[in-house]
Amino acid sequence: MEENQNNRPEQSPAPYPPYQPYAMGGGYYRSDTPVSPNERRALRQNYRTVFSEAIIHSIGAVVLANIIFVMMMLFGYEFRVNEENTQIVDIPYAIAGALPSIVFCFGIFLYDKSAGRKKLSEYFRTDDITAGRVFAFFGMVMLFYSVSIVLQQVVIGGCFAAGFSPIKEEYLSAEDLSVPYLVCDIILSAILAPICEELMFRGVVLRRLCTVSQHFAIFASALIFGLMHGNLIQAILGFGVGLVFGYAAVKTGSLLLPIAGHIFINTFAVSCSILTFLTDDETANTYWMCVLGVFFLIGLVTLIILLARSGISLPRSTEYHRKRTLPIMVSCVSFWIMLTVYVIDIVSKFGPVTEKLME
Repeated sequence: MEENQNNRPEQSPAPYPPYQPYAMGGGYYRSDTPVSPNERRALRQNYRTVFSEAIIHSIGAVVLANIIFVMMMLFGYEFRVNEENTQIVDIPYAIAGALPSIVFCFGIFLYDKSAGRKKLSEYFRTDDITAGRVFAFFGMVMLFYSVSIVLQQVVIGGCFAAGFSPIKEEYLSAEDLSVPYLVCDIILSAILAPICEELMFRGVVLRRLCTVSQHFAIFASALIFGLMHGNLIQAILGFGVGLVFGYAAVKTGSLLLPIAGHIFINTFAVSCSILTFLTDDETANTYWMCVLGVFFLIGLVTLIILLARSGISLPRSTEYHRKRTLPIMVSCVSFWIMLTVYVIDIVSKFGPVTEKLME
């Protein structure tokens, strides 16, 4: 929005603020502008689209996963459990568990892109990506990742103290931890999942919410991204790094940094499995702890430098935006359906604390 000679923002003639893909610093409107009935309908439709796509992704992925499992069983696949009746993870099980979400993320992105008649180049701009922003971005990814891991451990400890586990226990046997499994894990977890999840959650969810409020979009898209993972532990990590990914997308107008950051942290997770395969659990755990410490130190230094240089500035959030975000969002039935689906998915992972988990 351009300002007039009196330095007052001009009013938009559109039903609601015109779509500005990610542009940082825009979106300032007069705080006394009321929400008209036509604008309210347009905003509700926008929210319904976002939440409906999230619901389709969540439910669709579960349905497709079950279809794949049934087909696998028809061709002779057998679910295996260990002596503690814990599900054993192998290559077919891992593919069936991860691929449906990847497929729906990519499909929803293609549908939304086609419906909005957007060019693919709009999602991968490079003109606002500088070396300084790249270094700052990865530093903040490391900081938020390491802090989120610490919060995870606190939550896990609290849940264990309460007598339940917040995650569904699975077991990867030494026989199944093989080169083919690691190759499959790299392709699914470190490449396809980060790309497709960013296409949906920053390329669709964040982008649509940015039409209302960029400030709100960063936090809301991170929350949806975290809850999408279907368990309390990953929800914490997803929300933490999702804030950095969303901020980077808004700041640069591109998905390149979020995708790169997502690949970075998922590759680190896979590298722990690779080290376990090459050495042993104790060495892998030591490596994991040391790298997290390095991440935290690098991230902390990055944060100090950014604060000293005033290098962090969230988009404006005025009364205009507050009237058009949470109050209207919670009036959408699709929002509550989405939230219910996520909560049920997370609660369904709760289980008793076993000796294996306590190790």
